[in-house]
Amino acid sequence: MIRSVDTFQPQTTIARVRITHAIMPPFILYTFGSMSLGRNPADITQDLAVARRAMEAGVWFHSSPTYNNGFTFMVLRHAFEADRSRVPRMVIKVRDASVTLMRFEVEDSCRRLGLDAIDVAQLVSMDPNPGNLVDQLQQGGGPLMDELASLRAWGLIRQAVIFIHQKNSDAAVKAARNKLIDGVIQYWNACQRDCTDAAWKLIREQALPVLALRTLGGGPKDEHSGKKADDLARLMQSAGCRSATEFNLRLAASEPAIRTTIGGTASLAHLEEYLAAAQSPKPLPAAILREAERLQTR
Repeated sequence: MIRSVDTFQPQTTIARVRITHAIMPPFILYTFGSMSLGRNPADITQDLAVARRAMEAGVWFHSSPTYNNGFTFMVLRHAFEADRSRVPRMVIKVRDASVTLMRFEVEDSCRRLGLDAIDVAQLVSMDPNPGNLVDQLQQGGGPLMDELASLRAWGLIRQAVIFIHQKNSDAAVKAARNKLIDGVIQYWNACQRDCTDAAWKLIREQALPVLALRTLGGGPKDEHSGKKADDLARLMQSAGCRSATEFNLRLAASEPAIRTTIGGTASLAHLEEYLAAAQSPKPLPAAILREAERLQTR
């Protein structure tokens, strides 16, 4: 079993207690991504088995109220109610385009999952227009920033990370200096690093915690990453890795900025592969890491 440190066992009501945390909580290298659960709401037997196995392993969960039209949350709530002692710590997406939406998403997620708080809120930076949350965090004030501060002060959000991508990463990484933000979350794996070179340099210089999305446990899926499949296979062979899952977990373990890598599955066999690969993974050799960075940014 992969064991976490300082495991939090949430209760079933929304807390109104003022709490503060100065540092990002401890993560396990692998975080279970729940996005594949609930695709067939008429039969959730297999999904429940996967969720319960991840709970038994003690890993963090990542989820969103919008996954599979909300049925992902239905599966998770069923699994959580079956064993409240194993309810995991969670990273949950929170849409932040307005004050009303931000508060609703936080309180609605807590109600639907039976949590008293969101351990780490993934602020999705959904508004690209001037004056958005990223701008307000940089400027040090504004209604969205005030609402985030309120949600944190009341303990409904314990920590917060900003979702970054190529278009917002330069500004978002600078905004992450704000005391209300504890890190960033982005697509990051052997074939992808979804931020500018300047933003990545700043992340490393600031030792800014990064949560990595899209582990690529089954290999490249999208068209852009698929074009790199042959090069990835060569790197995997050079590193002595038997699978893309093993390679990507070792890659994440080799990058100091990465606190955890999030991989989704609805397969028990694939989940076991993730869990096995997360057990004391060996850092990759320096030469392989240099090749991997070139592959990420190509």
